[in-house]
Amino acid sequence: MELYGESGIVPSSMQLNNLRWETVVGTNFGVSLAMFRNRFFIDAEIYRNRTKDLLFNGLEIPSINGFNSVNMNVGTMDNQGFEITLQTQPYKSGKWKVDFTFNVAKNQNIIRKISEFYPVEKGNVTTNGTFKTYMQINNPFGSFYGYNFLGVYKDKEATLAKDEKGQLITRPNGDPVYMTFSYPSIGYTFQPGDAMYEDVNHDGTIDYRDIVYLGNSNPQLTGGFGINVSFADAWRLSTFFNFRTGYQVVNGTEMNTTNMYDYDNQSTAVMRRWRNEGDVTNIPRALYKAGYNWLGSSRYVENGSFLRFRTATLRYVFQKPLLQRIKAKALSAYLTVENILTLTKYKGQDPEVSVRGSDPFRVATDNSMTPPVKMFTLGLTASF
Repeated sequence: MELYGESGIVPSSMQLNNLRWETVVGTNFGVSLAMFRNRFFIDAEIYRNRTKDLLFNGLEIPSINGFNSVNMNVGTMDNQGFEITLQTQPYKSGKWKVDFTFNVAKNQNIIRKISEFYPVEKGNVTTNGTFKTYMQINNPFGSFYGYNFLGVYKDKEATLAKDEKGQLITRPNGDPVYMTFSYPSIGYTFQPGDAMYEDVNHDGTIDYRDIVYLGNSNPQLTGGFGINVSFADAWRLSTFFNFRTGYQVVNGTEMNTTNMYDYDNQSTAVMRRWRNEGDVTNIPRALYKAGYNWLGSSRYVENGSFLRFRTATLRYVFQKPLLQRIKAKALSAYLTVENILTLTKYKGQDPEVSVRGSDPFRVATDNSMTPPVKMFTLGLTASF
């Protein structure tokens, strides 16, 4: 490098004297117990894997020193939980036999230490369709925040601001105050037909101080169970169910098909939208490229818990007389049905929404991926 004819030196890379390898320390306690001549078996485990000196590649930093990013250790994280497996044979008599299996697990990723240079929040709550996420010490990943949706302002009177006692808020000259959004930076005044959000601190404006906890994208419990019934070593019915409980899903499909914000196709639900003064509905008015009717709020958050009858297989094993006639070692026929029934309160296509990607601020969002299809399989297996 030269400047005014003089040679100069610039650094091409940053010297990282304190950069360390990630270290994982695992601790677990388990027990296995078999009783009643192995007709009852239980296996249980509690674990915690602590990752120290979490490594983050390309952390953005101010460029005043000539570099835009740096690789650095950013904190400590625990991966912890438990898993329990149960197997039992509750009934056995003559030619009948019933087996039962059950599994349940809980897993959490919890930040224990975080660098002051690592971003700890994401999401602009003044933007439509955006939820707020935080990374908080001693709290699990996956929690998200937004506004509490209360419905639609049916008329002008409904937009009047009220204090914590339910009294109208007025200006010094006695004029009433109407609800606004993010005053004074935006200062949008809500109109009849607009979405109504809870004014948590009763100051007459909806802003970051009114966001509340809406849920977590990590299930409290996951697991499954199955019942197997056999008769005379010839007929066997095998079933399997799986479940998730205690987690919330952002229904992105509902958000995109009811926002009436542009020319995209919309759900038939928008036929219930607010149109005239006094209309009582939970669908706001249509506003093209304007308004704040689809902010990240409880309107789009649903309980994603479910119980799914995943598979059932009925199998018949042909007995020795037939095998001897056809000179076969084994022969069986079976019918398998998959994705038979799902019990859930979720209104979308499929509650089994996965959190994809490596972004620590990611939220389980359902954009109507193709749900599991119901399948029937008829088969025959043989060995000679």
